Order: sequence, then structure tokens, then C-alpha cells
Amino acid sequence: MRRISQLPVFMQRVGLPMRSAVLALSDLVALLGTVFALLLVRAAFGGLDPDLYHWVFPFLLVAPLLGTFLGLYRSLSLPPDRQMKAVFLLVTLIYAVILLVLFLSQTGDLYSRLVICGGWAISLVTLPLLRLLCIRLFARLPWWSSPLIILHKGPTAKRLWHYLRRHPQHGLRPVAMLELSGEAEHAALQLAGAARRWPGAVALLLPQVSERGSVDYVTEASRHFAKVIVVPALEAGFRRYWLTPCELSGVTVFLLTQNLHDWRRLAIKRAIDILFCILLLPVVVPLGILLAVLIRVDSPGAPIYRQMRIGRDGRMLRVYKFRTMVADADAKLKEWLAVDPALKEEWERDHKLREDPRITRMGRFLRKTSLDELPQLLNVALGDMSLVGPRPIVVAEVKKYGAVFDEYCRVRPGITGLWQISGRNNTTYADRVGFDHYYINNWSIWMDIWILARTIPVVLTGYGAY
Repeated sequence: MRRISQLPVFMQRVGLPMRSAVLALSDLVALLGTVFALLLVRAAFGGLDPDLYHWVFPFLLVAPLLGTFLGLYRSLSLPPDRQMKAVFLLVTLIYAVILLVLFLSQTGDLYSRLVICGGWAISLVTLPLLRLLCIRLFARLPWWSSPLIILHKGPTAKRLWHYLRRHPQHGLRPVAMLELSGEAEHAALQLAGAARRWPGAVALLLPQVSERGSVDYVTEASRHFAKVIVVPALEAGFRRYWLTPCELSGVTVFLLTQNLHDWRRLAIKRAIDILFCILLLPVVVPLGILLAVLIRVDSPGAPIYRQMRIGRDGRMLRVYKFRTMVADADAKLKEWLAVDPALKEEWERDHKLREDPRITRMGRFLRKTSLDELPQLLNVALGDMSLVGPRPIVVAEVKKYGAVFDEYCRVRPGITGLWQISGRNNTTYADRVGFDHYYINNWSIWMDIWILARTIPVVLTGYGAY
């Protein structure tokens, strides 16, 4: 581990950005390793000459260059869905070039389809996994992040400071908060001093600073820092949108794309739901029968629990789950809440109980593994729900959503979503509403794929489930 951590030190001496170089190297290792492993597997069954593939590896070596053009190694990370899209394009472009060369050379019949097509499919998995492993290994090391100077000391600046300190994977490490004051000359001296003290640092300007007085702080900061992050002076509601900067007649504007208005993207989302239901059918049916029997043996009552919840357009829908509580759970809840004020307060705050006495032994297992949600695949097949989306809510929760409830009604509820992979029950209800608000207004097919991929480790570890 010590030798691995010393590798970026060498890169720093030759002037390579640490984080970008390590991510590029991980992508290259994932691509080369995948093809090499498939060659060994195919050769083990005979009929394959590995020497034929000596020209494939040079094509894979261009991956870091293509990744740079796609924005995979930027100092500021792409949003997860756009990063997933960039990884897909990177792998597809490389293998498309390889197939094109095979076609033009008319030698395609000499090469194994397993190596070419399998390499493409497996690389789509190994490349993001290796990137994630690198982030887990190196994100908290000093060389991973660029020092960040926040040019303000207000509440927003402090929130950013604490957030980036807790999430080093973003590649920005706050080192100072500087309150700019006075005229341009005094501000320039402050910025020059900060740039000398933290060479290579990134400056972050908040709206309160960039708009203050007659001083153009953006220009002043750009004279001393190679990279300046400017937070646009938009209303608070816009902070949950991904905006694309554009230019109109010399004026910087921001483009907001709402994919929920595109019926083609919505059709693809529905097609993915149906495809997953079909693929999971051979596993879900026998597993569901087994779990239903175990639930019935553990406690009396029907194994399937049905509850009315709010779906798209505000319509009521019947949601199916495996029963995790005693048969008369609602009546017992009223009794316990009536005699326990602390329990009542927790229920009114989160609409959940961390130590819920109604849950059965089998129910705890189902909740920890999220298998209680398995029957909701029937809701997905019927079109009431989607694989990914906000969790379906009951009528009592509408007031907790406030103005966001209208946005909630625009989409189908989901089995998994941004809240589930971001801490789930370890977050507050306000956080849950914020995650739903962000998902709905920035939704894309790539975001759904990213959430589905992130759901697997969350389910396996049981993080945030109770």
C-alpha cells in the first residue's frame, strides 16, 4: 500500500495532475486486463492464437486520450449520470474502432467474437468498478485533491467546507476561507497572498462575493488562480438543477434540459423496466415462493402486505410487499404511540421507527436485505411503478413534501432511488425530499443506470436499512 501511495508523488514531480493520472491509469488497466483475461480464457479452450491480438492493445492505449475529451479526468467531477454516459462512450468508441479495422482488413473471421464482444460488455463493468476502487483507496490521501480556497465566510461557505471535507472523492480539499474586503487593490493583495501560500489551489467565488460593490472579483481571482469556480447568483431553487453553460451574444447563460418532456426517453425507461422484470422472472418466482412460506411459518397472517400509496399524477395505487410485521400492526402502533411520547415524536418526524416492536424475526431479515420489496416487481410490470424513482408515499406524508409534492406526482414511484443509495434511513426526511427533488429535475436514463448499479452494493451491505 505504501508503494502504491508513492506512485502519485513521482507523477507530481513530472507535472501530471494526481487524480486525473490515477483515474486514467485505472481505466487503462481495466481495459487491458479485461482483454488479456478473455484471451487466456479463450485460449484455454483451444483454437485461439493470442499473437493475432497483438495489434488490439495499441488501440486500448488511446483510452486515456479519449477519456480526456469525454471529460472523465476533469478536476471537477461530472455528475454521476454523465460520468456513466462518458464511460459507456469511451468503451464503445474503442471497440467500434477495433471492429472497423477488422472489417476494413477483411480478417474478422480470424478473431474470436468472445474476445471482442465480451471485452466490450465486461469492460463496461470492470472500468467503473476499478474507478470506484481507486476512489475508495486514494480519496483521503493529500495528493488526490486540489486545495480549495473559499472566498467567503458566510453560512453557505461553511456548509461547502464541511461537505467537501466529508466527501473527498470530489477532488477538492478546502484549506482556507478568505473574506475579501476593500477596493480592488486590497482584494488583489489578499488573492495574491493566498495563491502564494497554496500554489495550485482552486478559488471558489460565491454570489455574495462576485456581486459585491464595483469590484470584479471574478477577474481579480482569475489573475492569481489557474482555476476559479463561480457559483451563479441564482435563486436557491436552481441549486438542485444541472445547468449547462452556453453563450448568447457575449452573455453567459445556463441551459436547463428537462428529460421528462421527452417521450422517447420515457419509452426507453419503460422498456428497461419490462426487460428487467422478464430477466428476473426465473429467479424471483421460486425465491418469492420460498420467502412466502418462511413468512407464514414465522408468524400467522398473509405473506403479502398491500397498502394504498400515492403514484404518478396523484392517483392511488396498491403497493405489494412481503409482510415484515405482525398481522395487526396498525392497531398495535396506535397503542404504542398513545403510551410512548418519544416513539410518537420519532414516528411523526420520520414516519419510521428505528426499533419497531411490530417487526417479526423474518421481517428484520427481509428489511435488512431489502427482499421485502420483491413483490413490487409486479407493480413495475403493471406500470404503476418503475425500477428507479421516488419511494411511494402515503397520504400522511404529503405535507412533508410541501411544494415538492407536485414534482413527485410527475413520475412513477420506484423500488430503488437516489435516497436508497445515499444513506436511506440514516438520513432525515428533509434529505429524502431533497433527493427526490434532485432526481426528478435532473433525471436521465444514465442516472437510472447509475442508481441501479449503486443499489447492488447497498443491498448486499444492508446500509441504512431497518
